[in-house]
Amino acid sequence: MHPPPRNTAGTRFIPDVLRDPLQWWWGVQGGNPAVAAQDLLDLRQGLPLRSVAHLRLDGNFFRQGVLVMHLAGPERLAWCKWRPFRTFGRPVPLPRPHEVIDVREPSSFAERQLGDVRVLTVRVGTEIWEMAVVTIDTGVVMAALAEAESWRPKT
Repeated sequence: MHPPPRNTAGTRFIPDVLRDPLQWWWGVQGGNPAVAAQDLLDLRQGLPLRSVAHLRLDGNFFRQGVLVMHLAGPERLAWCKWRPFRTFGRPVPLPRPHEVIDVREPSSFAERQLGDVRVLTVRVGTEIWEMAVVTIDTGVVMAALAEAESWRPKT
């Protein structure tokens, strides 16, 4: 049995803030750099992480959700749609192979409304996906996309 995914440095939900009021301050600052460094170490050890990732498939608008990164799990990368007042939707596994094509700052009004994000253009299988990821989580998401194919447990 695998542990539940832990939120990354840039991903904070209301229970996180209630449990630790300093989470609010780190949210205003854009995330805690020490936690971001730990996220990368945890990812490479095979621990499950969860990061906010707005997804645009059809070119129209971003759908709010999270990217679950668990390199030691059966589905190494999966995106889950956010549903208000309920758990997340059914995981949508990212087809293999994954290749990051571009990382850019928000360029439209709709993208800037998402906050401090970077937009990743990713070739996923035969499709092109655009994901808006919180800036401090960009490194761990890119590492997960790059290492999902070749990751092996440490022996």
